[in-house]
Amino acid sequence: MNRLVLLLPLCAPLLYAPAANAYNTSLTVTASANAAYGSPSYDSDFKAIDNVNGPSAYAVDALYQVPDPRSGPGANLETYRSSASGFVSAGILKATASASATAYAANVASGSSKVSFSDHFSVAGPSGRNIDLTLTYLVSGGLSGSATARGSVQLGTGDSISFSENGYTPRSFNCSWTPSCTGVATFSVPVNTLISLDAFLEVGASASSYFKPTATQSSANFGSTGLVYLGIADNRYQLLTDSGYGYAPVPLPAAAWLFAGGLALFGTLVSDKRRATQAL
Repeated sequence: MNRLVLLLPLCAPLLYAPAANAYNTSLTVTASANAAYGSPSYDSDFKAIDNVNGPSAYAVDALYQVPDPRSGPGANLETYRSSASGFVSAGILKATASASATAYAANVASGSSKVSFSDHFSVAGPSGRNIDLTLTYLVSGGLSGSATARGSVQLGTGDSISFSENGYTPRSFNCSWTPSCTGVATFSVPVNTLISLDAFLEVGASASSYFKPTATQSSANFGSTGLVYLGIADNRYQLLTDSGYGYAPVPLPAAAWLFAGGLALFGTLVSDKRRATQAL
């Protein structure tokens, strides 16, 4: 069982100086590889992290192998492997999970990752009236085999955007007060009022050949997605946040470069960890 702490920089610049109040990030990643249903022999890895005023990141994996007594050293009859990883900062959520199991054997492997952040914001302006705020939950990622993904963004006003998908149904969004949406909705929010912002992304993957047709290889790769944007069309008003992050719908060029660099580092660390595991 291997563990690796992913120490990643915040993948976007702060557009405002952090306020005295805090924002929070958290993640839970789990991986398990069992020889058989109910078997006492298995490998597992788990990590839960909560941070204040900073990102959270971690990766876990599990590997269980059944040796082949008829062959030489290093030969295995069955191999079960799973992994999960996550990264979360203000406005950014990334999660991956994968699982594989030898076909035609009573086995199971699974991985899951859930990341979330919470922040507060206010719309500062000349009037105490309500103003239109465009909320975007940009989701991109892929599923294969027996895998699931879901997530949501919730405002303290009660407005929200959520999505879900699995191997049997395509991705679908649900937006408050809107009959149909694709992850973008406009809500009326009060001016000069502190409003909470909570978001999460959760993925899972499982592999087993004991109960067909569950796939023997599954993955949920949302490691480059889960972006939350807030937009105000009226330039007389300004968005202020506890995190200092601006949630701008169109990042500045410097922000784009930093974000891309963070994604590349995240992918490299996870790939290095998987190669180390496979070398066992």
